[in-house]
Amino acid sequence: MKKNIILSYLFICSVLATQAQEDSFLLNNFNLSYPGMDQVKEVIVEDKNKAKKALLDYFKQKDNLYLKLSSNDADRIRQEFPKEVERSIATAKEVREKYFLFRYPWDMEKTNIPYQFENEIDWQANPFGDPEWTFMLNRGRYWQDLGKAYLLTGKEKYAKTFVQQVSDWIDSNPLSKETKATSWRRIDTGIRAENWIKSFEYFKGSKSITPAFFWKFMNSLVQHAEYLNEGFSKFSQTSNWGVLEFQGLYHIALFMPEFSKADKWKEDAVQNLLVTARNQILRDGTQWEQSPMYHNEVFHSFMNVVLLSQRTNTSLPKTIVKKTKDMAYANLEWQKPNYHQPLLGDSDDTDLRDLLTTAGITFMDPVIKSRAFPIADYENEFLFDIESKKAYKELNKQVPEFLSIFQESSGDLYSRSSWQEDAFYSSFHLKRLGGGHSHDNLLHFSLFAFGRDYLVDPGRFTYVNNKWREYFKDSRSHNTLAVDGKPNSVYGTSWGNKFDAKQEGVLAITEKEFEYAEAINTAYQRLDDPVNVKRRMLYLKPDVWLLIDSFKGKETHTYSQFFNFPNKRISLNGNSVSTTYPDNNLMIQPINPVDISLEEAWISPEYNLKEESLKAEFSIEKTGFNSFITLLYFPENTKVKFEKVPVYDVMNTLRPDEEVEAVKLRFNSKEYILVVAHKKAPVLTTFFYVEGQAIMGEVALIEIKNNEKEIHILK
Repeated sequence: MKKNIILSYLFICSVLATQAQEDSFLLNNFNLSYPGMDQVKEVIVEDKNKAKKALLDYFKQKDNLYLKLSSNDADRIRQEFPKEVERSIATAKEVREKYFLFRYPWDMEKTNIPYQFENEIDWQANPFGDPEWTFMLNRGRYWQDLGKAYLLTGKEKYAKTFVQQVSDWIDSNPLSKETKATSWRRIDTGIRAENWIKSFEYFKGSKSITPAFFWKFMNSLVQHAEYLNEGFSKFSQTSNWGVLEFQGLYHIALFMPEFSKADKWKEDAVQNLLVTARNQILRDGTQWEQSPMYHNEVFHSFMNVVLLSQRTNTSLPKTIVKKTKDMAYANLEWQKPNYHQPLLGDSDDTDLRDLLTTAGITFMDPVIKSRAFPIADYENEFLFDIESKKAYKELNKQVPEFLSIFQESSGDLYSRSSWQEDAFYSSFHLKRLGGGHSHDNLLHFSLFAFGRDYLVDPGRFTYVNNKWREYFKDSRSHNTLAVDGKPNSVYGTSWGNKFDAKQEGVLAITEKEFEYAEAINTAYQRLDDPVNVKRRMLYLKPDVWLLIDSFKGKETHTYSQFFNFPNKRISLNGNSVSTTYPDNNLMIQPINPVDISLEEAWISPEYNLKEESLKAEFSIEKTGFNSFITLLYFPENTKVKFEKVPVYDVMNTLRPDEEVEAVKLRFNSKEYILVVAHKKAPVLTTFFYVEGQAIMGEVALIEIKNNEKEIHILK
């Protein structure tokens, strides 16, 4: 018993000594000459406790970095956003009860199964076998809803919960080798810095924010900053991690500029963010990891930096500002007619308008506004002052000058018929840059029309290294091609492959009436009998597509096309496949003979959620060369007549399909003939003849209207 008392006494003494050291460190490292710190300076020598209170009083009077509303706005917010307010208060209630369900639109790893702690929160908990749950818990985004509930209701219980839980987090999570892999991962530390500061601004006027808590909070933020700034690895320089880490450091530096090291933190954060912007944001404005979800995590972080630089009159390198705006425009370019991002790579089916509204207000850009909300939404309502929101509301939107766009650096062609919600939209993925968040989706094609998805990327579902991670990354789960049933790439782990498919010969052309693109997938050149795989795509606006897929080998192989659907509303109709909605159905019609089968599949519109669907496989066993020519159209909307037409050489000799093919399409009072040469001619200049028309080149489109021909040599 006596021994236990002695140990308890020694422990208390140790804690008190550590606290005294932290007190001295913080007090001795504030710049007391900083404007507004006079009261702290007056009492710091005589009484450290008075100094702590003076410092808290000073921080309570400071302008917020983020929160631009007060409790005076509560009635208006409740009236204008009743559903959102109800959700915030419900979330706050759950957090108070230690009940966690991660459901924010931009949560990187959403959950659908709640988990509640019976006693104290275990910050190292992993209740479902996915470490991403632990990471989400330790980011603390949910404390912002505690703050909203406090602002909207004025109830002190929400502030008490914030103080209790943050204090417990700090006490329970010492920085160590072990916690650096869980609660102190660098990426989560950067995210947490943002969430803590945003949350604190809701509560800073509360009586629950005592000098003792504030001191603990500030001590921890200093520890966050020092840890974030202790290194800048090559991985962080080229990964989304680096951006999220150093935007966190930037937050802390601007939140406490009175601290002696704040200028150094800010300088280092800006310089490191500049490195990440140069390394990661491609010329077309996309983040190189080929995942819109992570593009937008990076975009959100850079938007934070740009916004805070404006609010604090802090200069930023022009490159950071320009790259941030470029990222906003990349979102416009790939945004679907329903305003969502595409499910490319590790992405969720998420509405982009909230992020674009933040960008639209920050940049006061009328083009960005055209694809965002017309006025500030719920989250942006708290973020901007009344003058900014009024200016944005009065800003006249301007539709983008482009319709279709080829993002040349990342290799994606996005085609659309208009900027209306009923537009036809397709995407064609022509390059793989690699990276753990990209999928095995080279030559993937997706299609959206009439307000719904028709052909989809399956999403991600999980990061756990298991059969589901492999399934959702697999090329056969995408609208791609295969040889002998083999995937394009060979799966290794959640974050890398044993072998990666690569592209060659990327070409994309966008015209007013049509788009054309092509690329070669070199993956199957790894086979004992190498096979060259090529996809060509022709989009005839507004609603007709042709896929021309060719395979060149010597021996016998099974060649396949895959089409993945968002649900099971699919019908096999002899030699074609169609959707079975009440109206506006897609027809997928092979023009060359194929075998067609439907099989069970899965789609994951968000992390931790998978739904049953179907996919179609078009296949054929052939020796040597084979081509699929596939017509995609909406027969209830556009009646298309189609046929193969013969192709002749200058000697009037019929050329075989393995050398050159032509397809004639008739619809909407127009006629098109697409001519595709699969084999390069032995001479420099070669003419083909189709229905008496001479054609020179590898790919040509003959457009006929009112008996007049226009020849487009595409390649």
